[in-house]
Amino acid sequence: MTRPVAEFWYGVEAHDHGIVRLRETAIDPYLAGNMWLVRGSRRDLLIDTGTGIVSARPILENLSGKPLLAVACVGFYDHAGGLHHFAERGCHPAEADRIARPTLESSAVADYVSEGFVAFLPYEGFETAAYRMQGTTPTVQLGDGDVIDLGDRQLEVLHMPGMTPGSIALWEAATGSLFSCDTLYDDPVITRAFEPPDRPAYLESVKRLKTLPVVTVYAGHFATFGRARMMEIIDRRLGSHAA
Repeated sequence: MTRPVAEFWYGVEAHDHGIVRLRETAIDPYLAGNMWLVRGSRRDLLIDTGTGIVSARPILENLSGKPLLAVACVGFYDHAGGLHHFAERGCHPAEADRIARPTLESSAVADYVSEGFVAFLPYEGFETAAYRMQGTTPTVQLGDGDVIDLGDRQLEVLHMPGMTPGSIALWEAATGSLFSCDTLYDDPVITRAFEPPDRPAYLESVKRLKTLPVVTVYAGHFATFGRARMMEIIDRRLGSHAA
């Protein structure tokens, strides 16, 4: 069946505190991550960059003309696939090689990208079977406790190993905003299996999140949620992975 070409590839949605979500609406939200734009007085921050099939740069340039740091919280195709579109590119040091030299396996393309991946074509001639995450060398390395300064707002880097050795989350204490990437999201399909590659490290990471006075979780997939829901998800994850 021939699929039509999408008129618009990205959906754009405003949230509180000058935060904007971009989402690739032609792809199932389990297979394509949220992209979070955090706007500051001096520069902006893009948290995760999607698949990279279509560049988000034109949209971001229209939203703000400030300098932009793009950060991949994990080196999978659905979060780091678009990192190469940006001049200033950040990640945790342990994720740099995965992003610079992705394979079908290391980028998770082999596990999740198959026929029917897109509901609409991004452009004429696109073939799902030919999709690969494009590698790029990060220009900024972000370690645990580092602070990303946007001028009037600051976000702290939290090292969250478990999904990958270099997974991170970002925490803005002033607004109680947690950008949790793949470490924590509210999957509406409750029967879907979830097994972190490094279970002990993952459990320690989510235990750490419980100590934060979170108001809103801006997750790597699906919808935002509050602290009470965050605690429920963490407790369920801890319970299901009990020794």
